[in-house]
Amino acid sequence: MSKIYEIENQLIIRFPPQIAEKIRESFANNQQLPITIEPKIGKGMEFDVSINNLKYQDKGVLVDLPTITESYKSKDYINLYKSNDISQMIWVGKTSNTRQCGDKVVCDSGLTPPTYDIRKDFHRKQPQIDIGEIQRVEKELHSIQSEFMKQAEEEENGSDDGKKGKKRYNKF
Repeated sequence: MSKIYEIENQLIIRFPPQIAEKIRESFANNQQLPITIEPKIGKGMEFDVSINNLKYQDKGVLVDLPTITESYKSKDYINLYKSNDISQMIWVGKTSNTRQCGDKVVCDSGLTPPTYDIRKDFHRKQPQIDIGEIQRVEKELHSIQSEFMKQAEEEENGSDDGKKGKKRYNKF
């Protein structure tokens, strides 16, 4: 029996630079690099990470990303289709820009440079605007505008001097 629907799982893992370089080299040389990720029992969101059967000294932590990352696939290298939404990643090593938020570890920065400290920028407090002040300024502007219109009407009506047919327009 053939599978009509393929189940696809996608994951982002961030390694320290020296480990990431070794992984890149193995991918460039088309070598298989056995990476195992095992959850720590009773530790919640922590993982034991081992590469080439050598256990890495730092733990992996499941972190919530501040933005949702969409991933795309292509069958013909021309047309793309969306294959998944990723909102979490496993961070191996010392975590920076993260904080504990209840049971979860939350990352303040996204994956790309434009999303550095995006959570802080997004949740920035907006200045409080007093609605009474806005209404007072609106009334003042309305009164100034009505006075100006009255003066324009008086000038138009008062400067007629009995001459009909000629209209005088004010330049504002």
